[in-house]
Amino acid sequence: MMFIADNVNFLTADGLKFTHPLHHLGKSTNDLPVLAIDSFRHMYVFPHSVKENIAKSSLLKQFIDDLHSGKLHREFHHGPDPTEPPQITDDIKVMTNNDQDAKQPTSPPESTFKKLKPSRNRYTLVRDEL
Repeated sequence: MMFIADNVNFLTADGLKFTHPLHHLGKSTNDLPVLAIDSFRHMYVFPHSVKENIAKSSLLKQFIDDLHSGKLHREFHHGPDPTEPPQITDDIKVMTNNDQDAKQPTSPPESTFKKLKPSRNRYTLVRDEL
């Protein structure tokens, strides 16, 4: 635990007195003990059983490393990272007459950037406004 103490401040609290924060984490007093990181933006709950895995310092170190790498924040907003890379298949499908009912690929929509121009409501020296 000493390798972690330089990067993290530990705080312990009585879960019976602090039931409101437990409620926000989706936990109750029946789930105690709970290990969580409060980053002042979000609270991240330790994903493993605290009772069984707290002695495994590698899991705790990985949890804190995930905080520092941004993985916990990314997964908080976008869901868990995929565990397996997507499989790429080299299969080439030959279209036959029976496949004509299949949905044809569409072209990308027309760009709106070419329609952009200065606003008529802005002040400019080009028009007689002043």
